[in-house]
Amino acid sequence: MQKAPINANGFEPFEYVFEQHVRAEKLDSYYKFCEQLHLLASQQPGYIYHERRLLAGDGEIRNFQTILRFDSPENCINWLEHPERRRLLRQEEEQNYFQYSGHGNWQSYARWLARSITKPTPKWKVSLLVLLTLYPTVMVLTPLLHLSLKGVAYPIKMLISNSICVAATSWILVPIVSRLYSNWLQGNLGRWQRWFALTSLIILFILLLNGFLALPKSLWG
Repeated sequence: MQKAPINANGFEPFEYVFEQHVRAEKLDSYYKFCEQLHLLASQQPGYIYHERRLLAGDGEIRNFQTILRFDSPENCINWLEHPERRRLLRQEEEQNYFQYSGHGNWQSYARWLARSITKPTPKWKVSLLVLLTLYPTVMVLTPLLHLSLKGVAYPIKMLISNSICVAATSWILVPIVSRLYSNWLQGNLGRWQRWFALTSLIILFILLLNGFLALPKSLWG
């Protein structure tokens, strides 16, 4: 796979990775569906490139991976929520039992969320803050979607869940946490202060983990 180019802001494009599971006898329909999506995606603001490859080619189910690149998370979210894209996915699922799952490339996502930081910041610090906000967001959304979207197809739930997670973390949660830990991110603290900041993050993860473990298992579907 070719290396992602650097855009005008000095950041790699945002990538979204899909995995598709297609029955062998439905391959022709799947390829036609992919061409429709590709044509529509290529007309959207910020679209850069897409690549599809076959992961497993034997048996009744064929597994594909598609990597989609946009110039920013915002433009990628707009594409994921595009009404015509939703209509095509619904149609394909109903007619051909098409299944897929998707996730963002959180490494490139973390770099985009660090744009307001003026000094070079270690990637692991930004990624840690992304995880700190993404983990509880996903854990809270899971039971809420399970209860409120009963009977809704799994691909639609995944689309709603991923869209909310990306929007909530990039536009609300990570900016807030980044401001609180800005001195730690930029290395403006003394040795013991750095250890205190890191320890506080570890404690937050432990509290979140134990809090979610204490909830009834039925909440997670």
